[in-house]
Amino acid sequence: MNLGTSWWIENYFLKIRELREKYGIRYVPMIHDVISLMTPEHCAQRLVEEFCQWFSTLIFEVDGAVTNSHWSALDIRHHAAQLLPGLNLPVYPVALNGDMRSYLSAHAGSASEGLQHILPPKTDFVLCVGTLESRKDHLLLFRAWEALLEKYDTDRVPTLICLGKPGWLFEEGAEFLRSRPLLSSKIMLISSVSDSALQTLYRECLFTLANSFYEGWGLPVTESLSYGTLPLVSCSTSLTEAGGRAAVFSRASDKDDLVSKLEMLIFDEDKRLELRAQARATAVIRDWRLVAQEFIDHIMKIEASAGARQADLLCAPIGRVIHFGKSDALSPSLDLAMANLLRDGLNWHRLEDWGCWTAPGAAIIRLPLPEEAVGQDLMLFLRLRGTAVDTTVNLQCSLDSKAISEGVQRLIGEGTRHSIALRLRPAASNLVLSIDSGAGSSLGPGDRDVGIGVTHLLLCRADDLRARQDFMMRFPELQERLQREQGMVVEELEIPLQRD
Repeated sequence: MNLGTSWWIENYFLKIRELREKYGIRYVPMIHDVISLMTPEHCAQRLVEEFCQWFSTLIFEVDGAVTNSHWSALDIRHHAAQLLPGLNLPVYPVALNGDMRSYLSAHAGSASEGLQHILPPKTDFVLCVGTLESRKDHLLLFRAWEALLEKYDTDRVPTLICLGKPGWLFEEGAEFLRSRPLLSSKIMLISSVSDSALQTLYRECLFTLANSFYEGWGLPVTESLSYGTLPLVSCSTSLTEAGGRAAVFSRASDKDDLVSKLEMLIFDEDKRLELRAQARATAVIRDWRLVAQEFIDHIMKIEASAGARQADLLCAPIGRVIHFGKSDALSPSLDLAMANLLRDGLNWHRLEDWGCWTAPGAAIIRLPLPEEAVGQDLMLFLRLRGTAVDTTVNLQCSLDSKAISEGVQRLIGEGTRHSIALRLRPAASNLVLSIDSGAGSSLGPGDRDVGIGVTHLLLCRADDLRARQDFMMRFPELQERLQREQGMVVEELEIPLQRD
């Protein structure tokens, strides 16, 4: 069970697969959200690229998953089904509506610590907790506060405290404040406070705000309700679940509606106190041990399914070039997953933009074939990258875990790109290619020991001239040879594969 995130961990799924094969584990991650898929415009491009490649692989490697809202569960299942139509991935939502008071109190310092270093005494304020980034839509809050200042005397408008570290694409919001001195005087941006001060902020604010475009859950809403403080929440995504019947909702991205709700809560004290009392009576806040137990109950119900899913649904693409490196694609696809799914075992280094180094020794590429390819004449194109020294590489094919061809040795020159094509007719679907670079070499002091670089692979029918041409035209050195030699530019070797 992974309670954090794994999309950034090198070769994570190769390690999970190794554990599954050795020990029969079930793997159940906590998928906090799919924000990178739903609102990529609010995320760094590299994050979106890595998340898409991770999610594309995830659907083959998990036995089930847990997430923190029904909204997130629906989005996860939707994107999984887009990749594998008909797939009903087991995803269980567990609401993170735990009582934050016990956690914050356990980590708080002196009980006397308050707001003396933040605000003058008896200053009315509204609290918004969350990273300062475009996805949280602070800009709409700033525009709403500007509208209040245009309509009411400055001393009647409370201070807005935005508590959170600076994040991605907040420049527009920051510039909006810098160009408006009066507005800036009524809005405070604070990157961090102690847990004691945070508790005081929640208890003494008029109400809280949560205005994100997209969330996995919305812990600041839960924190607010834990302290009996009324939240005003954007009616978007899982924030509706975090607020439940206790929150006051404004229409998403609607400044006029937001200003109207702010006016009610700021200037109608009786109404605010009435709504706060209702929130305290209706908020569903529970002990964190109950949250943990629900996690455990769901996890224990999940049966092993990843192995069967791979056996039934995973096939090496026929006629499409596979890049053994990181992708710049901004949406999930099965082709994105192949760099992770076709590499097998732990004798691989991380994916890089150009491709992937093997480790010294034998690195395995598994190529599960679709039924229609078994018994057919196929071509397996492989593009390799040389290291800092000349390296002898041994290529060997096997079926059903049994080596059934002699090894093919080739010298890959220092720093060169080398392409080779293997002609074969597999009699079974479990085709495996072993790439053995022996003792390998070092990339330099303090760097890795590597075997050989693998950049691209193509498995196609022998008579698929378009696929072969596509492979050739991708790489400058092959284009040059094609123009110069007007003939065979990739060495072809016959691999006589037999089942017995």
